[in-house]
Amino acid sequence: MHEDPENTETSPKSHVLDGFDIATVPTGPGCYLMCDAKSRVIYVGKAKNLRSRVRQYLNETDSRYSVKFLMRRVAQINFIVTGNEKEALLLENSLIKQHKPRYNVRLKDDKTYISLRLDPREDFPRITVVRRYKRDGARYFGPYHDTKAARQMLRQITRMFTLRTCTDHVLYNRSRPCLYHQMGQCCAPCVNLVTREAYHEIVEQVLLILEGRSMELEERLTEQIKALAENLEFEAAAALRDRLYMLHRNREKQRAVTLRGSEDRDVFGYYNEGRFTEIQVLFYRGGRMLGGRAFSFERQEMPVEELMSTLILQYYGDAPLIPQEVFVPCELEDADTLAEVLSEQRGRKVEVSRPQRGDRLALVELANKNARHNFLDKRMREKAQADTLAQMQQALRLPVPPERIECFDISTIQGENKVASMAVFTQGEPDKARYRKYIIKTVEGQDDFASMREVILRRYQRAIEEDDLPSLVLIDGGKGQLGVAVAALHDLGLEDLPIASIAKSRAQEEGGRSPERFFLPGRSNPIILPQSGPVVKLAARIRDEAHRFAITFHRKKRGAAARGSKLTEIPGIGPTRAKTLLKHFGSVKAIREATPDLLAEAPGIGAKKAAEIHAALHAGE
Repeated sequence: MHEDPENTETSPKSHVLDGFDIATVPTGPGCYLMCDAKSRVIYVGKAKNLRSRVRQYLNETDSRYSVKFLMRRVAQINFIVTGNEKEALLLENSLIKQHKPRYNVRLKDDKTYISLRLDPREDFPRITVVRRYKRDGARYFGPYHDTKAARQMLRQITRMFTLRTCTDHVLYNRSRPCLYHQMGQCCAPCVNLVTREAYHEIVEQVLLILEGRSMELEERLTEQIKALAENLEFEAAAALRDRLYMLHRNREKQRAVTLRGSEDRDVFGYYNEGRFTEIQVLFYRGGRMLGGRAFSFERQEMPVEELMSTLILQYYGDAPLIPQEVFVPCELEDADTLAEVLSEQRGRKVEVSRPQRGDRLALVELANKNARHNFLDKRMREKAQADTLAQMQQALRLPVPPERIECFDISTIQGENKVASMAVFTQGEPDKARYRKYIIKTVEGQDDFASMREVILRRYQRAIEEDDLPSLVLIDGGKGQLGVAVAALHDLGLEDLPIASIAKSRAQEEGGRSPERFFLPGRSNPIILPQSGPVVKLAARIRDEAHRFAITFHRKKRGAAARGSKLTEIPGIGPTRAKTLLKHFGSVKAIREATPDLLAEAPGIGAKKAAEIHAALHAGE
């Protein structure tokens, strides 16, 4: 560990460089942590040779501006020596997650694509849609960037192969087949209308589909149809014939994006312009492209090789599954180490390579083209959004373009379960990490004005403490709601915080609809802008998002209260036991259908209490 507390950020060169003995730095692999004057970690790096890497920083042989900017703020450098490069790679990733250093690359894309899960070890497996990968021994397929397409494929598989769709609880507690069996879309394992062996034969066929081996399945079905026909089992042969026809028809629809071979691959590409880098990954599963995912990095001057390596390790730390091949567009110094780490995570060998020729190189070039297209598309969209915000600044008489807009809405029914929402848009796009929900605490009965005042006071009291004020406060409502919000801001000393309200278009008695109207403080008449213009569209979109968020929260709260009330009406069942039962069974309906023995299996519910619950839920029948 090497420290020098006499750092000053204003100096052109950090004092940590003065008298720093490079000979004391370890020469083996490991990680280095650069800290500022307040001992905050601002950068984490790894190296095969720590002394060689740190020498590059100290001698200023790295010409990147970001490196020079970083070194002016370094007051302390700590080292952690590891046994090998693999340990250094894993440690760097762990330290970045722990310290969130300002100058390291971190994935900010919070999208989680869906995958399909099937556990062939179950007696009667089913396919479920999941967003998180668990090391539970099940098979995962995906990720699918198009959720609608993935669910459509799941419906097609269900129609063709008659797998169950019900939960385990329903499976083991039904006494007669469900509607899906009557429609020919389930083979009814719940009432033993199919053997475990026959069901698993269907599962094997489904796995062939999910693995992209449709041709192999078609050949297998064709042979089975011939064998059944020769044995005069025409009904069974006809069922397989229909399945073969549907399979062939679906495969024809998917011919557009295919690749020779059935390997699962992720292909990375990039596009770089100035200090902006766009990285694109394309997913190939069973020879078919399922889609892709893009990552944007701004003001990053690190070499693309270093950026790519860091991203890949972080990305597969949360990915639903890891393919057997990962193609990259540049030579990675730690490609072999990355492959070793990913192989351990996957449980099977993973290859990380840079294709040099042929079809594999064409895939990387396609990923590069997609990265460039995404980059240009985002730049155009950002320009359009900046223009819209500039128009909004002019129309609403704002001091600056509203880069961050916070919009509020109240939701209640006759004063019950009063809630509020705050939707936030940054640079014209939803910023869901900043969304907030509020339960109204101080208002009795239905008083939207008082509810709005409470929420504004709560939100901006905290914003003052955290120095986190937006560019514009937008209120869903008319002059009344705006007046209450303005008064609340004045009480907090925020007279200069820009605020406006938007009144929704409504049907008029004489026909037609009123326009969307904006109200500003100190102005009696509303501002009416072109209804098809970008300002009205953006403001209405923000308002509608706040309304959606509030309604969703209100429904959830109202539903929870309704579900809880049915159980808490039973003597001896309070909120805690009601919550336990709901968590164990999933719904009041499932609790009602459960036998006393099943009820007794819930935590904290014995045989006596289970009998009382069952009797209370079935009283009067």
